Amino acid sequence: MTPEEFTSLYLPLGDTLYRAAFNWLGSQQEAEDAVQDLFVKLWNTRDSLESIRSPQAWSLTLLHNLCIDRIRAGRGAKRQAVPDELADEPPPEPPEGLDQTLAVVRQLSPDKRALLRMRLVENLSYEEMSQRTGLTKVALRVAFHRLKNELKRKI
Repeated sequence: MTPEEFTSLYLPLGDTLYRAAFNWLGSQQEAEDAVQDLFVKLWNTRDSLESIRSPQAWSLTLLHNLCIDRIRAGRGAKRQAVPDELADEPPPEPPEGLDQTLAVVRQLSPDKRALLRMRLVENLSYEEMSQRTGLTKVALRVAFHRLKNELKRKI
């Protein structure tokens, strides 16, 4: 793979990869480091990347493994102690309707939750979702549209 091909296929994935790493690690610095480690690993193996059909899916898989390694090594999300001046304060109120929204999402089937996660959390395109699920892009668009309408009705 040429440097130009690598740049055009893998570097645009940086934001998506960072969001996923931050979600898994819970730390901005750790997420940035994990994504950087991933890009170094991808660059070092760029000659074998030509056979990869979905660069984003491949990158997310490798990143997930890197994040798991970081968590196991104790470098993952570390919860900081609450400062003494904040310890006695009650936690902030969640946004209105959040409990109801979460309850509705929890009641969805695993397939619908996966569709919601892929589209809204992982920010995957319908093409990428199609590659992951084996469904056509049209079927995914219809399913996501119906899912949005279902959520609107229930919330």
